[in-house]
Amino acid sequence: MKHFNFNLTVNIFIFYLIFSGTAKTQPLCSLNIEESDLAFNNQETLEYAVSYAWGWIFTDVGKAVLNVNKMRDMPTEYRITIDAKTHRFYDKFFNVRDFYEARFGIPDFRSIYFYRNIQEGGYAMQNTYNFDWENGKIDAVIQKKNNPPQNMEIPLKECTLDILTCFYCLRNLNFDNAFPNKAYSLSFALDDMAYNIKCRYLGKENKKIKALKRKVNCLKFAVEVIAGSVFKGDETIIMWISDDKNHIPLELESPITIGKIKVRYTQSENLKYPLNFAN
Repeated sequence: MKHFNFNLTVNIFIFYLIFSGTAKTQPLCSLNIEESDLAFNNQETLEYAVSYAWGWIFTDVGKAVLNVNKMRDMPTEYRITIDAKTHRFYDKFFNVRDFYEARFGIPDFRSIYFYRNIQEGGYAMQNTYNFDWENGKIDAVIQKKNNPPQNMEIPLKECTLDILTCFYCLRNLNFDNAFPNKAYSLSFALDDMAYNIKCRYLGKENKKIKALKRKVNCLKFAVEVIAGSVFKGDETIIMWISDDKNHIPLELESPITIGKIKVRYTQSENLKYPLNFAN
């Protein structure tokens, strides 16, 4: 298993979270949502299986757990974390321990802090961001492997967020006016720069969710990728999110340079609203 396979799966999982709500023209930086109207509860947990296939059979190689918690000492701030790791058997071949953390404020969903610690085989990367909205910059510390940390400033545009805050921000958008084949873009910071990615809303679909043993009413999206070491440039990431007030990601699939990846929902705790099962 090469380095990029699992690292890609985790990062696309995060991109998947990000793009799960882009079928709305309202700019992210214009949100003003009170706590009572949020799409998620304090202490919500979402768990996912991370799978890889070289051929037709997918094998679960790891898991990812996503948590959101209200900050006790700052009642208008929330903390998000993602823990992703390989299963013990696959640790023998390629050990992965990835951790992401972000803090954002309500009601405007502006990023405050972001931390990313990637430990995968012989690869390591850390990002630490402090968002300075007053001066339009991100004070960043980037460290790759055992190299000395690098301090830098990343220009902060009005609607640029960290990747985890994007997810919770987007979950609170309204999809009622979405229409098929509409393309949307999103700006987020990662490593030493900000990125702009496009996706398209494909429409609604009843999707069989393995862990739930039922079909769920879903919204379906496609994310266009950028050619590089992982993608050829003509692949598309297909994803499904719940068509209800939770707007939680349920599954994604994507081809990569070698094989395919899949991230699928396995369980959750403390959802704010019931899932919308298909009849």
